[in-house]
Amino acid sequence: MKSALDLLGARVPAWFSIEQLARETLVGRVRLTKSPWTEGLQLYIFGDPKPKVREMVPGTGLPARCPERHIQFDRTFCLGLRYLTVRSASDADNWWTQLHQFIRCQMVAERTRVWPPNQALDHGDAGKHHEKALKLANEAGLDDEYAAARLGEPSWITDPTLHLFDKKGQPINGRALCPRGCLRRARGRKVRTLRADCDKRANIVELAHTEKKRRVALEDYWQHVFAEGVKCCRTMRGCRLAEHEDQAAKDDRSS
Repeated sequence: MKSALDLLGARVPAWFSIEQLARETLVGRVRLTKSPWTEGLQLYIFGDPKPKVREMVPGTGLPARCPERHIQFDRTFCLGLRYLTVRSASDADNWWTQLHQFIRCQMVAERTRVWPPNQALDHGDAGKHHEKALKLANEAGLDDEYAAARLGEPSWITDPTLHLFDKKGQPINGRALCPRGCLRRARGRKVRTLRADCDKRANIVELAHTEKKRRVALEDYWQHVFAEGVKCCRTMRGCRLAEHEDQAAKDDRSS
């Protein structure tokens, strides 16, 4: 059976040139139109059956590590929530597609200092909650409302005073009004729907509960990064790590 790297080598796209290929390692260079890297990005790909990838010399064209640019603690690229298993030509094509999208996002980040919106899930364990919340929001027709709530805009999705669920995430306060403002017709006029009567109650409660878990997991992730003493690369706007370092420096000056 061919190794994952043999399959990747056999399906290499035009924008990637192979420099070295062995059963367990593949070295090559990415060259894309309008790339900010004049010599391209030299990458080191390894692992079977789930290939990982990083810069050949981390920190050359990209930051060696940057949570906001999805470059992980071990210097490998985070291409998605799950590593792809490469056991066929189709798997290899999907893997190259993921890498291509990642590099395109890096090009945007390099120029704008912002990761392209809607092109990544949250860091660490928050990613699985983020993925689930997006699915629930889509099923309920609340994509835009959830996107705004996730970015910090006031929303019933994140309002703890509404008490939508108990400690186990189960719906409570069914006689209260539906937080979405749903209406129903009663005695010839429209009135607010009670939570218990909302046909999407289970979905919206699960969405609110999942979003809460996402926020907790994301905060846990950042606290772990802070505790590790990771240094910010200063290439991204609005980075939590930069804010943390700036606040620590300010505290040191005032003490």
